[in-house]
Amino acid sequence: MSNLSTASLKVLLLCLSILAPHCAVVTAVGNLRTNTGRGHLGPSQNEVLLKEDDIIYANNGFPIFSPVVIEEYKTIFFIVAKDGATAWKRMLIRMTGRPDWCVPCIHPPEVNKLKRLYDYPIVKAQKMMTSPEWTKAIFVRNPMERVLSAFLDKAVAHTDLFADQWCKTYEKKGGILDDCIEYHEDFNFFIKNITTVWPTNTHWFPIYPRIDEKWWPFVDFIGNFENLNGDAEKFLQSIHSKDGISAWDRWGKTGWSDNDRGCNKKLGNQPFLGVGAKEKQHSTNASEKLLKYYTPELEKFVKEKYEMDYNNPYFKFSPLELFPGETFDNGNHDEEYDDDIDYDDDYDELEESNDDYYGNDEE
Repeated sequence: MSNLSTASLKVLLLCLSILAPHCAVVTAVGNLRTNTGRGHLGPSQNEVLLKEDDIIYANNGFPIFSPVVIEEYKTIFFIVAKDGATAWKRMLIRMTGRPDWCVPCIHPPEVNKLKRLYDYPIVKAQKMMTSPEWTKAIFVRNPMERVLSAFLDKAVAHTDLFADQWCKTYEKKGGILDDCIEYHEDFNFFIKNITTVWPTNTHWFPIYPRIDEKWWPFVDFIGNFENLNGDAEKFLQSIHSKDGISAWDRWGKTGWSDNDRGCNKKLGNQPFLGVGAKEKQHSTNASEKLLKYYTPELEKFVKEKYEMDYNNPYFKFSPLELFPGETFDNGNHDEEYDDDIDYDDDYDELEESNDDYYGNDEE
């Protein structure tokens, strides 16, 4: 059994009803959300303690939620699947000064070798999470675009792999194998069946519960996928190495190609996430295809399913309503959040198989 308890996630979900009066102030700088809630507006480092079973610190065999630590830039970065994860891992590896940032499959820990928060003694990790000298950052994405991107990439573009491997996991979790094999390329089936039977797959698991509620006020930068290029540049310009050079000037301004996976193992002449980068194509294509795949019923279903991502004081998504005039009830925050997901069972299964976590890609 993992150290990540059911209680820690349940408490997180229940906290939604009391977040607003006590949360940190979040302001917008362009499209980059800069959290100004530390210090006198938010909890001090003496008021919040890092615990062994905190979501961001627990080591469950896979670095699903524990953030990456880049000491040279005093940066703690929370990677989110289907949010430019592949490109960010390559960037983070380059920021460590290593030359092996362009290997074909960057996601397994034994390949990327990125240090996670749980790799540090808890006292040091506590100091890093609470010190204003350390930058904590995450990029978020509108759930409607993110889950569609997961569907198009995993169930459609890699349909054979999905049917051969992912459907077996779906069956293991209680789904019907034959139905998955036959219907996994149907968006309605994918949303209502696959993401429901297998809710904690990292590619469509909500973003908000990946970080303990008590740590959100310490997240300095919350970038948005809809402005990924600009927000990434602003973030990288804001962090500096010991010699005073920003991560953008040293690693982001140039040296990237439009082949973000193979990279051609050569330095290109494009900026990080620049024109032609696959992450930008993901965002553009997904936005254009929303109306092709969504119905009023599915829009309502996703907005209710991802209520935590839509209704919190930190994510500032641009309004997105595909079907004006339809009424969507995203829940009553005066009532206790209720769900019947057995998180412990899902985390146990994640520990059992790399395929359950990585699939064919974490991007």
